[in-house]
Amino acid sequence: MKPGLSIISLALIFLSLSCNNSGREEQDNPEETTIANETEAAPLPKDVIYASKPLISGILYARPSFGGTIIAHFDTSQQLHIIDTTDNVFVKVRLLQDTSTHTGYISKIILPEKK
Repeated sequence: MKPGLSIISLALIFLSLSCNNSGREEQDNPEETTIANETEAAPLPKDVIYASKPLISGILYARPSFGGTIIAHFDTSQQLHIIDTTDNVFVKVRLLQDTSTHTGYISKIILPEKK
């Protein structure tokens, strides 16, 4: 037998054993798996229709107009609480940024389509 072949064989055996052990750990403690699967997001406030993250960075306006006063800038990592969708172009949103909360309007076009 070649020396290189035995090292590869040992590596394959080690990998297969390590994969089997990780499966056993999950089976040994099914309660942890169940708790993780049952964890839900915190409920939204009653005035919020749904929560979403914008597709692109944008601007939060004080009124439903692109000429309105700018309240804040936001990026795609921030979650927006959608409060009102009755306007044809804008939606009213609540934005938590740092330690303050801002309420204003953003363009509907930058939100993903709600399913």
